[in-house]
Amino acid sequence: MAQALGARLAEIDPAHAAAYQTRLADFNTRWNAAMTRWQAQAAPLKGLPIAVQHEGFPYMENWLGLKQVAVLEPKPGVAPSIGHLAEIVAQLKTTPARVVIRAAYQDPRPSEWLGQHAGIPVVAMPFTVGGSDRAKDLFGLFDDSVAQLLKVAR
Repeated sequence: MAQALGARLAEIDPAHAAAYQTRLADFNTRWNAAMTRWQAQAAPLKGLPIAVQHEGFPYMENWLGLKQVAVLEPKPGVAPSIGHLAEIVAQLKTTPARVVIRAAYQDPRPSEWLGQHAGIPVVAMPFTVGGSDRAKDLFGLFDDSVAQLLKVAR
């Protein structure tokens, strides 16, 4: 996306094309270095079994190799009942999760209930830039997401 944005800005503002290319090159250098760092930091997360409140993190799960074992919502966008959550607690006895993940903007009650009854921690992921105090930019979003998961994986 950065490449496309840089090219489009240079196209609509050719007088500053060199500046856009310089900024894009800087971003690419910082991004590639950060990806290498995140991959190394996140290595212990590979295979981490997780429960999610909503199936809103498929790219993160794939990138980090997380293993989703339960979804709290019976259908996307439908809040779980206590009965449904109790079924998930029973399911987690045979297929345990190490953490419950929810987006910071979601109602915390279902994930907190499950965490308490299943005896596992709950992590409120920033989900987007501005979603937490540390997620002030794209780099902070990834830093915070990886750090939050590493806290519960150890």
